[in-house]
Amino acid sequence: MVFFILNVVLCGIMIAVSFNIDTRHGGNRNTNPLINMILFLSVLFGFMAATLASCFWLPAIITRIIGRAAFVLIAWYSISLCAYLMTFPDYERTTFLTVFQIILCASAFIFIFFNGHVISGIDINVDNRFKIHSDRLIDTEWGDNHFWFTWLDIYLFIYLIFIPFFTMIMALVRAENAQTKLKSQQLVYECFGIITSWIVYAIIVYAISYQSMMFSLSVVCFIPETFLMLKGARTNEVSDKRAVRNDVLKILVRFILPSLFTGLIWLWLWPIFSVSKVGFVLLFFLASSAINALWLFSDKRLSKLAFLRSNKYEKALEDEMAQINFEGDTKDITNILYKSLNKYMDISHLQILVDNSEGELQTTYSSNDKNYSISVENPVFEKLLNVKQQVVFRERAFTEYTLANVKYDIIKILDQNDADGLIVLNEGRHVIGMMILGKKISGNPFSDYDYEVLTHLYSNFFVIGYYMKNIVNESVVGTVNREIRMSGQIITSIQENMDKIKSSKIDVGYRMIPAHNIGGEFIDLIRLSESRHIFIVGALNSRGIAASMNMVILKSIIRTFLQETTDFKLLVEKVNSFIRESLPKGTYFSGLFGLIDFKTDTMYYINCGIPALFLYTKAYNNVIEIQGEGRVLGFAKDVSNLVKVKKTKLAAGDIVVASTDGLFETQSLRGDRYGKERVQKVITENTTYDADRMTQFQYDSLAKFVSTQIENDVTVLVMKYLGGK
Repeated sequence: MVFFILNVVLCGIMIAVSFNIDTRHGGNRNTNPLINMILFLSVLFGFMAATLASCFWLPAIITRIIGRAAFVLIAWYSISLCAYLMTFPDYERTTFLTVFQIILCASAFIFIFFNGHVISGIDINVDNRFKIHSDRLIDTEWGDNHFWFTWLDIYLFIYLIFIPFFTMIMALVRAENAQTKLKSQQLVYECFGIITSWIVYAIIVYAISYQSMMFSLSVVCFIPETFLMLKGARTNEVSDKRAVRNDVLKILVRFILPSLFTGLIWLWLWPIFSVSKVGFVLLFFLASSAINALWLFSDKRLSKLAFLRSNKYEKALEDEMAQINFEGDTKDITNILYKSLNKYMDISHLQILVDNSEGELQTTYSSNDKNYSISVENPVFEKLLNVKQQVVFRERAFTEYTLANVKYDIIKILDQNDADGLIVLNEGRHVIGMMILGKKISGNPFSDYDYEVLTHLYSNFFVIGYYMKNIVNESVVGTVNREIRMSGQIITSIQENMDKIKSSKIDVGYRMIPAHNIGGEFIDLIRLSESRHIFIVGALNSRGIAASMNMVILKSIIRTFLQETTDFKLLVEKVNSFIRESLPKGTYFSGLFGLIDFKTDTMYYINCGIPALFLYTKAYNNVIEIQGEGRVLGFAKDVSNLVKVKKTKLAAGDIVVASTDGLFETQSLRGDRYGKERVQKVITENTTYDADRMTQFQYDSLAKFVSTQIENDVTVLVMKYLGGK
């Protein structure tokens, strides 16, 4: 009964494991075939449990049928694993392989069900000995011994040893000729699974001589084989000597030593068993629990040792990149980036290429003093942007199906630079730069975890790339004074990237005047279609160089996000996350995101802390504030429940005015605030003028009120709705 329960429990565990793998790795095509295999394995345990149960409660003929079915399934499972290994890692089945697999499966079925010599009976005798009756292959004697091989022995030898052996040989030949070290190592893992299954099966056969019921656990030999194949499919790092040593030490410290101590406790307490079974169980439970508790407590401290330390470096890398000071020297910034990537990702070198405004990406930084250039129009960039793959590794170029059409172009770039990875930096559809990651010093390829980290921290790399292109490009910004140089570049960037609204239904004017040639305020107009346009007005809280740089970066990343989403609210949520995670800590944005739909004459807007948003309605000849309550971006981690999309209908003659607080918070020499009332008055008095002149009137009115130099940045957007078709 114990072995029946064990088979049932193992059946349930295999089902649970398959669902767990499906949940966590369902999207990974490297593991999907094995999910079905693990479910198949649970069926095998179920049939073994049914065979044992039928020995107790069902007629002998039913027991024989169930037992035969169980052994047919054992052969089918072994054949399926061999077929899996033959197609790994591409999983491309040939017609020959499919036909051959069918022939082997059919042969197993015929061999078991149509040859009465293989399994003539299955029973459990009065001594609780589990017996599978199988005739000897040759009923003769050699010397003093009978020829003891049975038909069942030959059957199991063919399907558990002979066929897997030749499959393993072919896999090892493929491993020797594999294109990459990783693929070679994966195939070796798969083959080691077969060897492990033989070892476990041999142990079970040896144990049968002491406990015949162990035969019912023969299926256990497939567990290590299946899971080592799963390990092979999921491994993404080539193991070097150091990695192997660390893994062995981890197993020794975390598993073998506590197991050894637990076994010694068992031996030490065993004499008590003959005196008191309850006392033995109780003492062993307490002692083993104490050992496990001690090991868990010690593991937290031992984990600080180098060989037990976690290899999850994302948080540490992110923290180091967040500390980069963009007001420092350019070489310091790039050296910090290289040292961080070398420290955590083991890269041998780093190259940063940026657009030189002449259609080429040129090297602006190289840790190994090598120069490389590539055309911005290279087809590889367009293809990568089409599949939204900014981070690319050599290994993924071979295995990722979305990169199939461009993998040779990627490999060519990587080979020319002795590299294994690259990061494409793009602003919308325009490539502004590229980072080339040298091969790992250890010889390992980049792993899936490396890909996840670089993808998650992509915005940080974009910040550095944008800085390299727009801030320190001496050929574009040829001024000695750093702040003036940056200011001119930033203002030019803002002006050039703005999509002027070309619609007869609206007239747009704006002024963005920094107080000291540099600031963190901006306006942007982005065309979505002929009938839809986005407008953004806002300010970042910092000042000077940092504010200007962050403003340009934020403006650019918004356009990048618009390539990924058409959801207006989701855009704002992504911008909030970018400010929190990628811009310097403490940075926040107060402003307005708006969208005008000319087909429906509707303005949608999300208030993100805009200080003033006015609507003049011609019908009532009145100006009202419509911003309501808004949420500044950059504070809350999740703003999905904090920001709301509002809308208002626009009629001919209506005027929308948005401004930052520099307009109405400015004070005169007497200390009086300009105030919102004066802003509203200027709007009302100048409704007959075009939008551009209205913005100029607002600034002129402010300058007259102040009567001295304006010390605040002033940003005003006026949109005069003309209506019509």
